[in-house]
Amino acid sequence: MNTVLLALETMGVAVAFAVIGVLLARRRIKHQVAEGHNDVLVPMFLTAGTLYAVLLAFLVIAVWETYGAAKENMAQEAASLVSMYRLTQGMDKSETDTMQRLIREYVEAVVQDEWVTQSESGKASKKARKAIGDVIRGYGQMPSKVRNAHPIINQEFLSITDQVIAMRNKRIMQAGESLPWVMWLAAILGGLITVGMTFLLFMEREWPHVLMSGLMSLIIGTLIFSILVLNRPFVGPMALGAEPFESTLHTLDAVDQGN
Repeated sequence: MNTVLLALETMGVAVAFAVIGVLLARRRIKHQVAEGHNDVLVPMFLTAGTLYAVLLAFLVIAVWETYGAAKENMAQEAASLVSMYRLTQGMDKSETDTMQRLIREYVEAVVQDEWVTQSESGKASKKARKAIGDVIRGYGQMPSKVRNAHPIINQEFLSITDQVIAMRNKRIMQAGESLPWVMWLAAILGGLITVGMTFLLFMEREWPHVLMSGLMSLIIGTLIFSILVLNRPFVGPMALGAEPFESTLHTLDAVDQGN
């Protein structure tokens, strides 16, 4: 869904709820509220508003940190693949070409296949999983004398390979994660209750009452929209793209050219 349309729908529903609610409530209870009514209602409203503000702040921070962690993890995975590729240049010539081909095939599988799969289903691509497995199998099939000829380089290569696999697994888990339904229930129900309490406030004029409730709902709708688009880092209008891996492919080309 288009980001602007999603924003308009989320915030529009919130504002419409507030405006319609105020107008209906004023017509139904206008003879049952008076100026002193606020002395009782306002402290209750402030308490509910404060609790809901804390909840929204927690959710916004939580999804932003998750989004940032996914972005950082993805960038580290892409950068580590460049290090792996460069390390192969220190291996025997007979193995360098094979390992570089396997690493490049994995990066291409992530860009061309896995990014689509994880954005649609939150799961790993079979093609990319096989490609990273081929890298490991390719290293394991090296003759022992070849691996032992460059122990420091091979140890570092294995260490970075382990890191790439761990970061890949973390990325796949992040692609399938989202806020639990109970948190969405708390966010939406809390917003309805908080805004709904403004319907019962006493204000002599109608338009300031509508304006106040509408603006409050607009703020809440904006924050819920932010949570919605950041909730799943690899899905939706703010989904993270495969640019770091595309950049890795360009870097691998530069390495092949001696840079």
